[in-house]
Amino acid sequence: MKPEKFKNYYTGTNKLFFPDYEFVIKLSFPRVFVRFKRTEGYYTDFDKFFKNVAEVQYLDGERSSKVEEEGLLNDVWNYLTMEKSAHQDDYVDGHAQPE
Repeated sequence: MKPEKFKNYYTGTNKLFFPDYEFVIKLSFPRVFVRFKRTEGYYTDFDKFFKNVAEVQYLDGERSSKVEEEGLLNDVWNYLTMEKSAHQDDYVDGHAQPE
């Protein structure tokens, strides 16, 4: 899997209002905000991640179909597995693009 696909994905937290949650914002189309509960191993088990998704917001206002949304959540999870991986540097070093 190439990390270039995920260059418009960002992770974050809002500890003031949602201390037990993280979120991913995807700024490429379809732009989406996904908030999920942070649990042990959530980025190593898709079912655990999927069960802990608390909110999916479409920033452009139009909701995707159920199948497309599942694909988006799968992409978010793939991004998280790369972002949280102990081997994260391997992805970046092996696929770095010159700017």
